[in-house]
Amino acid sequence: MISSIVDIVLFAALLFTSVRVTKMHRELVRLRAHQGEFTQVLGKTNETVDDMVMMVRDFSADGRQMVNALGDKIDEARRTIAEIDARNASPA
Repeated sequence: MISSIVDIVLFAALLFTSVRVTKMHRELVRLRAHQGEFTQVLGKTNETVDDMVMMVRDFSADGRQMVNALGDKIDEARRTIAEIDARNASPA
């Protein structure tokens, strides 16, 4: 009688464990699928960040060129103003 009770308890424990293992297996399969998607998204994110870094570098280089060009134009404008002032001061 006691052995049948023990057998029933052990069978119930085995059944419970089997159900839990089956659920865990399904969860692992789903996680593996999500891991693949996550890896793809992470790869695309890396590529995008690399592209952004290159864009910032290009923008910085273009910005420096523009600042240099503007500086040259400002210097040229100052020289022109100085020449105009010199011409206006001469006839007087």
